[in-house]
Amino acid sequence: MIKFFKNIRKKLLDQGRTGNYFKYAIGEIVLVVIGILIALQINNWNDEQKAKRIEENFFENVLVDLKKDQEKLNYYIKFHIKRIEYLDTLLTYIRNPNRTMGIDKFGEYVEPLFYSVNPTNNVTTFDSAKSMGEFNNFKEKELLKDLSRYYADFVLIENAFSSITRFVESRFEPLMYNLPEGYMNDSTGSLVINEEDVKAFYKKVASIKDNRNITYDYEMILRTPMLENYVIGDMGRTYNAIGKIRSRQTMLTQLQERIAHH
Repeated sequence: MIKFFKNIRKKLLDQGRTGNYFKYAIGEIVLVVIGILIALQINNWNDEQKAKRIEENFFENVLVDLKKDQEKLNYYIKFHIKRIEYLDTLLTYIRNPNRTMGIDKFGEYVEPLFYSVNPTNNVTTFDSAKSMGEFNNFKEKELLKDLSRYYADFVLIENAFSSITRFVESRFEPLMYNLPEGYMNDSTGSLVINEEDVKAFYKKVASIKDNRNITYDYEMILRTPMLENYVIGDMGRTYNAIGKIRSRQTMLTQLQERIAHH
């Protein structure tokens, strides 16, 4: 093609048709410019399509992550609502001294309180895209901003859960150390809610026969003001955690709906 245009220019010069030559040269330049502009347009279109596909894939993967978050949050709600029920039961017996709980039931209701939750945040897709600089080419800036705030607010869940854990370790465990744990049997952990299977642990402890003939004075712990103070403190922290979880659930649902319709 280049040789073809070259021959035309040479022929025009040989014929002394300088005016036509310059007209032709200008036309050729215009064609080249148009070609470059078309090529740039195609290249820009390809880049836009690529960025669009990357953005669509990103939000598809984010929806998968949010679905995992949703399942976790449902578990956290169940865990902490049950914790409230156990604390409520203990407080009822604490404030009704004429009611006898019995060591087995006492063990079943205090044992779940040793457990707390380590929250997980499915942020892999978001962090990966952010570190690769992909957000610069995304069009859904407001949605990205809200998604960023959703992940940043995870610290509220972490703080609420760690508050319960620290309270268990500093107040509950030292109090319960006064009661030997030889009373534990196969059903002691029946009320425990945990992502890991803890049945083997309680079965193992129960399988080791206790020959000490210890009298388990759980009433001493049940009636101490320290246990009442603990139960109320744990209940307050648990209600706070539930509030943070529900708030996050609302934000998650709104994000899912917006991403699905963006």
